[in-house]
Parts: sequence; C-alpha cells; structure tokens
Amino acid sequence: MAYQQDFKDQALTWDEAAVQGSGTDYLLHSSVVTGSDNLTIEVILANCVEHAVALLAENINDDSLYFMFEWDNTASTLAIVVTDDSKSRDAKHRVLCDLSAMNAKMKQLAESDQWKYQGESFADIVKHALHDYLTTCTGFMRYSLVAVFHQGSRQQTELL
Repeated sequence: MAYQQDFKDQALTWDEAAVQGSGTDYLLHSSVVTGSDNLTIEVILANCVEHAVALLAENINDDSLYFMFEWDNTASTLAIVVTDDSKSRDAKHRVLCDLSAMNAKMKQLAESDQWKYQGESFADIVKHALHDYLTTCTGFMRYSLVAVFHQGSRQQTELL
C-alpha cells in the first residue's frame, strides 16, 4: 500500500510492506527521496519523524523506552524504530527513508561558505536536524520515550 503524508507543502510517498525475518515479523514503511532540488534535509527529516510519530500509538507497549534513529552512512538511509531498554526488541512498525539522492546536494552545500552546517558530515547534519525538529514535535512529546541516535552500533547511541 502506498500513501502520501503532506508536510509544509512537501510530500514523501510511503510504501508499506510486511517483512518476515529471523523470528521477527514487522511492517516496514519506506520512502525513497528521488530528487533533491525542492526538498531540504530539514523538510525530509520532518516528514520521516511525523510518519514515525503517527505510528507510535500502535508501536508503544509496556517495554518501549527508545525512539531510535539509526543512520547508515554507507547507504545514506535513516531508520526509525521504537525499541525496549535492551535495544533488541523492536516494535512492529519500522520507518526507513533512503536519502542517497541527497548525497550530491549535501556535498555541494558542505562546500558552500553560506551554509549553516559548514564542515559537518551528513550524519551530523541529520542528527542536528532531527534534534531541532523533535524539540517542537508535539506528537512525539505526548509519549514518554527517549529519543536516541546512532550511526553504527545500537549500544553506542547519543541522546537527541
């Protein structure tokens, strides 16, 4: 099933697919950013967060503690999951956004003298933009979850 979520006059198209893994079945909500001309990284990430927040009512259970953002530097993808205190039991809905189409634009912007994220890696830009957005995300604030970010190991997360 595909559907759109509008945010600030921009939209990402989300696909939903059931995934069966080794002992864990979940629903993957995925989106691929295909162009970078009219979308800013902040708008794209806001769309991702809002989509994940819309799923929180179905994702929260008694063991839920973390709203985890997982950045994959190699693939330029962002995954968002709700997980428990051990960071090993994820909720049934997972959000994944492929931002690899933004790589060229991010490189070009990083070389610009006018850009606020001058000299920062794509991962740091994502982390800062997520932090900034979460501070005003009223949907997220309704829940008692700890927002964390990592770009390698779930055991080495940073608070957002």
